[in-house]
Amino acid sequence: MYQIQHVDSFTAWSRLISDAFVQLRSEQVTGGHFAASLGVNMLGDIGLMRIHARPHAVQRTMDLTNSGDGEFYKVSYQLDGYGLLIQDGRETVLSPGDLAIYDTQRPYTLAFDKPATVVVALIPHQQFKLSTQQVGQVTALALKGNHPLSGTVAPLMEHLGANLAQWDEYGGYPLARNTVDLLATALGGVLGTESAGDTKARQREKITSYIDAHLGDANLGPAQIAAAHFISVRSLHALFEHQPHSVAALIRHRRLTEASRLLRDPLLSTLSVQAIGARVGISDAAGFSRMFSMEFGCTPGKYRAEQ
Repeated sequence: MYQIQHVDSFTAWSRLISDAFVQLRSEQVTGGHFAASLGVNMLGDIGLMRIHARPHAVQRTMDLTNSGDGEFYKVSYQLDGYGLLIQDGRETVLSPGDLAIYDTQRPYTLAFDKPATVVVALIPHQQFKLSTQQVGQVTALALKGNHPLSGTVAPLMEHLGANLAQWDEYGGYPLARNTVDLLATALGGVLGTESAGDTKARQREKITSYIDAHLGDANLGPAQIAAAHFISVRSLHALFEHQPHSVAALIRHRRLTEASRLLRDPLLSTLSVQAIGARVGISDAAGFSRMFSMEFGCTPGKYRAEQ
């Protein structure tokens, strides 16, 4: 459903963009009156946004990347003005017609020193065809408007931004999915040929997506995952040997991250904490509370009360 909001204070803007995207720290970079507008159309789990704002900067800090507010890529298309994007040790100036991607699970800074207009696609990790390793190679790299791969994507992003309010009426979600696939194709073209490491990363991404789709299954474990992907349990463990999480730890992390999202959902406020745990495959109330506290530093009940 499409919504547009106008604000005339920086405090209101800071709150609005953290609610619409992920948690951000923001700073007004010039004095005087601040004004901005944000148009949002959520098409399934893909968000399309159009931002027009006076000079400001936003920062996704390391502590905010661990806040459990979702794993998203943002693809930004600069319509007007200039932006400075910094992530993964790279920085690029975004000019009108430029496209760039960045990852909310890693720190980044985006700054506008003059009024600017931007179209942003907010894409869940699992909806994107490129692996996190692949995306990490192109974050904070501008796909310039004159690049051959930009010829189809840029006009589409501009058209989406100009007609944001109408896509609910014209099969908005399939259009959003096609847009995401096209963005992945264009950015993948920048990367070139997939390496063996990329192949393994893509397989890990598929396995993670499978885990996310089966969180409610209390019996979810390495044997089930390996069988579903036609590999041995030993090969499955080898895939994750040098990753931040083992397979079992990844299942637990994804369950608890999803539980934190459900606990923040106002539409589920009448659902008990135990029922939330059961939804993510942890039916033992004491065990759920213990694991949640280890992950987030407080009990599920306290976490919900503080939202």
